[in-house]
Amino acid sequence: MIQSNRKEWEKTFDAIDDWICIIDLESTIYRSNLTAEKLFGLKIQKIIGDKCCSLAHGNEAPVKECPLPKMIKTGKRESSELQIKDGTWMLITVDPLFNDEGDMTGAVHIARDINKQIEFQKVREILLTELKDALAHVKKLSGLLPICAHCKKIRDDQGYWNQIDSYIEKHSEAKFSHGICQECADKLYKDDEWYKNMKQKERWGKITL
Repeated sequence: MIQSNRKEWEKTFDAIDDWICIIDLESTIYRSNLTAEKLFGLKIQKIIGDKCCSLAHGNEAPVKECPLPKMIKTGKRESSELQIKDGTWMLITVDPLFNDEGDMTGAVHIARDINKQIEFQKVREILLTELKDALAHVKKLSGLLPICAHCKKIRDDQGYWNQIDSYIEKHSEAKFSHGICQECADKLYKDDEWYKNMKQKERWGKITL
């Protein structure tokens, strides 16, 4: 029964996608699930007895971001995100192990692949930066604008009256191209011979036979 339970536990342990191992305070591995074989391309026999920092980073000592030294100081769970030597981003979590006397003897070391989350975070940061840049270039008119009822000039915050087109260009991304509407053209040029001739041609142009 005990043997059967042990095999069932080992199968469960090995089926977990996270790399889980038991290490001592020097980061030497003395138990690991089979996920380590997929992660490092080594047989489990080669992994047991090696150091997790050597396998993951090619270093004999923990890297600066490793949570193990911090766990040894605090005596409680510590974690950090770091890249292993093949470029994969991992979330490393270490939980302290204690003997019956209460002395810390090692740690449960769990490494989870977070590449997708990191990529998503990078894309999100790029999109946020682009959005901030876009918003920085957008000027919006809002509130009450004092406008002359006769000439339609707008008064600015300094009390100066501005042509409506120059005011809007200054306070927004809009640009103006100038023309003349039909009503204004009739008022301005109705007595000019050239304008009368042009209007006559326009009327003839609209006649269809």
